[in-house]
Amino acid sequence: MAHEAVLIIDDEAAVRTGLRELLESEGYEVETAADGEIALQLLQERGFDLVLADLFLPKLDGMEILT
Repeated sequence: MAHEAVLIIDDEAAVRTGLRELLESEGYEVETAADGEIALQLLQERGFDLVLADLFLPKLDGMEILT
């Protein structure tokens, strides 16, 4: 059975880690990105069912990534 894939984009490591641990414990497949450029690269490589993005990121902000 395929698991829903979630991408977490946040420049704060504690936020990424906390959300990853929570979502993985619920059975989600989780990828993380610390900045907008890494996030765009991941989004080009595969699809995600949900993207959680910080609005204030280095290099590209969350709104630029989601549009």
